[in-house]
Amino acid sequence: MAELEMDGLAVPRPPETQDALERNLSYLVNRLSAVGQAAQNRRLAACGVNTVTLRTLSVLYIQDGLTVNEITARAFAEQSTASRAIDSMVTAGLLERRIPPGDQRRREIGLTEAGRALLLQCWPHMAEHNARLVEGIDADDLETCRRVLARMIENVRAQGS
Repeated sequence: MAELEMDGLAVPRPPETQDALERNLSYLVNRLSAVGQAAQNRRLAACGVNTVTLRTLSVLYIQDGLTVNEITARAFAEQSTASRAIDSMVTAGLLERRIPPGDQRRREIGLTEAGRALLLQCWPHMAEHNARLVEGIDADDLETCRRVLARMIENVRAQGS
């Protein structure tokens, strides 16, 4: 079968079978993300949160006092989704908004004691999810996977896409 052309370069045709599609790395990464996030949300529902909430709490547990944009980037959420989630968490008393003394223009979000307690309560569900995700996979294979995925992320960022 002839190849397609894009920007003067020959590129492979789309997969013609489900098996071929499932060997495509982008497809597999996206599928893992969708299936994994759904499973993660089911586990987290036991403590009344979703992945965006948990990621936000986790990011602020690691580094308190970030802006909405900084949280959005680190929690890899859409700006509008993160902003709504943060508003809800502020209303629920899990987060607080504050202005740091040294910069009156900066608006920071901080983790409250209730937010910290909720993260610690939910984290065992995440640990169980992570353990099941890697069950039966050799430690060396996992390290290779982490390294390869990190490199793929770097590649995508370098492309600006």
